[in-house]
Amino acid sequence: MSKGTAYDVVDYPPLIHVAMHPSKLGAIGRLLGVGTASPRACRLLEVGCGDALQLLALAQAYPDSHFVGVDLSAKAIGRGEAMRAQLGLGNLQLFAADLTGWDPGAAPYDYIVAHGFFSWVPAFVREHLLALCKRSLAAEGIAYVSYNALPGCHLRRMAWEMMQFHVREVTDPVERVRKAREFLQWLGTDTLERGAYGPAIRHEAMHLLNDTQPAVLYHDDLSSINEPFSITGFIDQARKHGLEFLAEADYHEFNPALLGAEAQARFEAMCGPDRVANDQYLDFLKGRRFRQTLLCRTSAAPTDATLRTGAVHGLDVSGHIRAEPLDGQVPARAGMLRFASSDGAAISTNHAVVQAALRHVGDLFPRPIRVGTLLELARHEAASDEPLEDDANALAVTLARAFELGLVALQLDAPRFAAEAGDHPVASPLARAQAAAGREIVANLRPSMVSLDSRPALELLQLLDGSRDRAAILRDLATRMARHEVPAADGSLVAHPPEWWREQLAPRLEQAMALCVRNALLMGD
Repeated sequence: MSKGTAYDVVDYPPLIHVAMHPSKLGAIGRLLGVGTASPRACRLLEVGCGDALQLLALAQAYPDSHFVGVDLSAKAIGRGEAMRAQLGLGNLQLFAADLTGWDPGAAPYDYIVAHGFFSWVPAFVREHLLALCKRSLAAEGIAYVSYNALPGCHLRRMAWEMMQFHVREVTDPVERVRKAREFLQWLGTDTLERGAYGPAIRHEAMHLLNDTQPAVLYHDDLSSINEPFSITGFIDQARKHGLEFLAEADYHEFNPALLGAEAQARFEAMCGPDRVANDQYLDFLKGRRFRQTLLCRTSAAPTDATLRTGAVHGLDVSGHIRAEPLDGQVPARAGMLRFASSDGAAISTNHAVVQAALRHVGDLFPRPIRVGTLLELARHEAASDEPLEDDANALAVTLARAFELGLVALQLDAPRFAAEAGDHPVASPLARAQAAAGREIVANLRPSMVSLDSRPALELLQLLDGSRDRAAILRDLATRMARHEVPAADGSLVAHPPEWWREQLAPRLEQAMALCVRNALLMGD
């Protein structure tokens, strides 16, 4: 094992990668006819796990499953191991090791995931990852591998190469990032606006400058290895190891319906029977620059990529959707109704049971609900006297279509969290530990990342351990806040006594508790 890596020198920001959650991977597998394991009883390996935030969240949510992480950075693994021990997660093992010399053991893994790894390691390590999947992936397991993609990264590569030229003689990490950002500012301001080159380079430079954290810029964009791949090139490599393309983790991103009706028709005229080649054509149209590809064993690969709508009833559904009237009119219950998300995805239906179901999904967000349970609630609300099988099929077909459009998420045994705060609220132990360590962005129970946008929010979260009722929460929160100085009207900093803080916080406490529920921070059944 190396005595030090770039990740030992500069910490990579801890993040949750929603798309590689096993509940999402498992759902895609089930929908495509693969008998994927439930996250509640699975074995999952993460390669390049960093400080293991994703694994810590999984181990907390699924105590009967076993999780393993391996990373070359001893420093990152040390942070993860300290948190694992603090939380008492006996179902998680972390290893600081070189993947090429590490033994994953004889037991197969239902899920093998590697995010932000494949494009940033040498070719022989990439081959070793795929060989590990061949050796250790369960018969109906899923491997998730993310990588920088072509053709979109042709543009990004120009910016990478120019930045690396500018900092070629700089070795100090802080100075490398400073000079790279300085260079991007210059490039984004002064590149000549001639032809296609100027606007493209200006846009790329400003995107990297404004939307990329300094540590990410250092590790991803200033890395000596940063190799993008086409989907066809990546799958060619995977097939040499007995692996086959299953789908993309962001399933809806590869729905040609997103092109618009006319463009979709021309795209489909271009396509043939080869799914990978078809995805390559779609990448050409979209300028795809990052992929999260799912692989399975060749022996488990479905011959038909059509979603199995019958599998929907065994899944959980969630979605931030709302009902909208058509043509400015509120239709009758049995009339056509449109359901839309904030990003523009939409679906219309005149089926009363389906309408009731989609209303429930929107009302429950962010909490998931089992589709079978949803069907019962919707049939009751719609007072349906249609055959159960007919309503079940209508709902399954609509949810599958909504999933393809990105309108709803489908998950296999999604993590659960509280629907209400209760008398003695309990926040996620992982989130509380992160807040205690001073993290202002923490992992919630969905899981995703949540920003704690104020000092009271940071202090409140730490108090929600189940031992306090509202009066005790208010008392202890006021005491904690009294230790901090806050800006006064004249711009000076002033400390207020607990009594002052109790008066300020009391009217806002229930609102803060409701926000904890909304942000999926509270433990539930």
